[in-house]
Amino acid sequence: MMIIRGGAVYQKDRWEHDADILIEDGKILGIAPKGKYDGEQIIDASGCYVCPGFIDVHIHGCVGRDVMDGSVESLEEMAKFVASHGTTSFLATTTTSSREATRNSLKAVNDIMKKLYQGAEILGVHLEGPFINPGAKGAQAEQYILPASRDGFVDLAGEYEGIIKRITMAPDVEGARELTEYLVSKGTVVSMGHTVASYEKCIEGIEWGMRHATHFYNAMTPLKHREPGAVGAFLERDDTTIELIADFVHVHPTALKIAIGLKGYDKVALITDSMAAAGMADGEYYLGSEAVIVKDGVARLKEGGNLAGSTLTQDQALRNMVSIGFALSDVVRMLTEVPAGIAGVSDYKGRIEKGYDADLVILDNELNVNRVFIRGNQYDICS
Repeated sequence: MMIIRGGAVYQKDRWEHDADILIEDGKILGIAPKGKYDGEQIIDASGCYVCPGFIDVHIHGCVGRDVMDGSVESLEEMAKFVASHGTTSFLATTTTSSREATRNSLKAVNDIMKKLYQGAEILGVHLEGPFINPGAKGAQAEQYILPASRDGFVDLAGEYEGIIKRITMAPDVEGARELTEYLVSKGTVVSMGHTVASYEKCIEGIEWGMRHATHFYNAMTPLKHREPGAVGAFLERDDTTIELIADFVHVHPTALKIAIGLKGYDKVALITDSMAAAGMADGEYYLGSEAVIVKDGVARLKEGGNLAGSTLTQDQALRNMVSIGFALSDVVRMLTEVPAGIAGVSDYKGRIEKGYDADLVILDNELNVNRVFIRGNQYDICS
């Protein structure tokens, strides 16, 4: 048995100071005051924060790799990199691309989920597109955008439908209702995004089952005083969740505060939406099939200049949010508990509780990642 001893342990919305966590066989066996447990291995966390592992439900790539590479090796390199930044599990996110490229990516994710590998655990796939509105395509490839239909989705997903945990779709595309209702019946999270829909159409989409908003504010109809748009619809509805990119590029700090102030900490997930340039120098990269120029850490399409994902990591998102006044405990919730619910793993990940996976991040006083544990195994953050 292993004990993580003496840290400030995150417990829902508070900290238990000088607490011990008992771990065995990759699971948390209990949390108690310091010194209650005896174990064969003791990890000293005194003076540090012990958090659940971060969960990223929207990530395209990093360290020069992309989910659309269709490569197990690329996914392994991504898993290693994000683990060193506190992310212990994630949804591999595709971009709008050809059927062949999408199927190759799905196969690679399916293959890696069946093997042992180092780094963050891949929980499944977030399919971003191809059932989106060309008028809000963002960095998605317009030539591969498709009308929505159950048959079209089943054909695209093929034998890998079971690993698709969420899909981003616009409510204002042909067939959106049919496909949304099918996916909801299968337990797949349907996210609204890349849409030019009116407020009324967005409310319809929410009623169909589109209860999450992809990269909130970005690539959707904004809030106006006579037309509340997608932003207004999701801010109004208590039965929805949203995700935010806290890099201060995609969303201004004040807009972050407004969204979270209205939604509440239990309805917001912090994501990276990172692409291949995360962890790399400025230069030219690809997001799926689209060429991207990264300058000063900001990724934009080579043609057109639209923002094209980010170079953010989740530990940096945490520090960013704390720097603008959010309490650490509230930021941790948005990086752990909320995304666990979106990914469908909230009954065994996202909390430090008895019976949960021992996915843990130890942060020092400056909120840098000190140690990472994935299912109880320490990950070397220097690797």
